Amino acid sequence: MDKHISLLGFLSVVHILLAHFGLAKCVATYTSVCTQTPYPELCNSLISTTSPETTLDDENLFDFLDISLKRTLAQSQNTHKLISEMDLSSFTELGKSAWSDCLELYEDSVYQLNRSVGSNIDAQTWLSAAIANGKACENGFIDFNLLSHLESFSMLISDFPKFLSNSLAINNILMAASSSVPSSLYSNKQNRNRRLLANDHFPEWVSARDRKLLQSTIKADIVVAQDGSGNYKTISEALAKLAPKRRSGSKRFVIYVKKGIYKENVEVKKSMKNLMFIGDGIDATIITCSKSVRDGYTTFRSATFGEILDSIFYLDFAAPVIASLDCAQHLIRMDLA
Repeated sequence: MDKHISLLGFLSVVHILLAHFGLAKCVATYTSVCTQTPYPELCNSLISTTSPETTLDDENLFDFLDISLKRTLAQSQNTHKLISEMDLSSFTELGKSAWSDCLELYEDSVYQLNRSVGSNIDAQTWLSAAIANGKACENGFIDFNLLSHLESFSMLISDFPKFLSNSLAINNILMAASSSVPSSLYSNKQNRNRRLLANDHFPEWVSARDRKLLQSTIKADIVVAQDGSGNYKTISEALAKLAPKRRSGSKRFVIYVKKGIYKENVEVKKSMKNLMFIGDGIDATIITCSKSVRDGYTTFRSATFGEILDSIFYLDFAAPVIASLDCAQHLIRMDLA
């Protein structure tokens, strides 16, 4: 009897040690993962062709996330198509403005989800951005008190927000599981879930070329200055002139914005790649608003600094969330910054 108790105790200790060092196999199943999502029934619909009680390890949990992301991407594409085909005959001009925002926002979501499918790199970032896009779309109708328009609109988006929330939950489960396992066991997955910082204190997504640039004296390609001492007096003017030239290329293009308060709503288009904005300090170079809901603009259109791309840097300048009573809301859309 004592031998049995000793053996049981020994096995318990071994199991605890294996779990502590991440060497024990994950005992989660598809079904148990789905119960941890906001919408388990939708999650379960993803596993109709597999065994719900299949034991998951790190490999097929990644695969399950891929399945969820692909279904979410398909939902986003269908939602964008339905929005583009909406009958706007009953919409007011403000309603059409909010609809236009939604069309662009859901197009962005398709782009963002495409970035995460297959590689799972930055899935957390892209899924969160897509969820934020949905809220910004809703806010456009709420801003103008167009609740009847919002109701008809909400019927179109169907299950897309639910699939988004589920994919984000599954990704969180995966990240939690990965964090408990020694990095050596995930050498073949290291590009799927990056650490926040590399050894040189830069995020791992910062390329070697950008690290070298950030560690050196940065030379501006163009200068924005209110006093006329630069190439342009406003950031928007500089970007308008720059737009046709920045559709490709891997070289980082540096825009130096001199000290001043710039009252403008800046929008960086998706076609403008690899930009870097540098100011004279967060208390010196300040971007403030020029549009607001009171002026007939949605929250989305009144963003102080709006962007719809990745691979962009901001150094030493401020775009305040609240600048004044007349510009009480700002949405700064940053996928990676």
